[in-house]
Amino acid sequence: MLYIFKTTVKKKKDVKTITRIFEENEAILHFNFDLEDRDKILRVKSEKLEAPEILSLISHLGHDCEELDL
Repeated sequence: MLYIFKTTVKKKKDVKTITRIFEENEAILHFNFDLEDRDKILRVKSEKLEAPEILSLISHLGHDCEELDL
């Protein structure tokens, strides 16, 4: 499943921190950020995680995140 989120992530150093956490999580198959987009889009592909679990990961790292409808 592909999830798309609007985030408050703005800095590349924050993306690096999130990248480390996401790369350690085997349930996340692929992810990417679009910091150029005004909504600072995060896309996550996972067959095991649901949106609330991904939201929790981001919020534990100090960022707000909300799922967008596809």
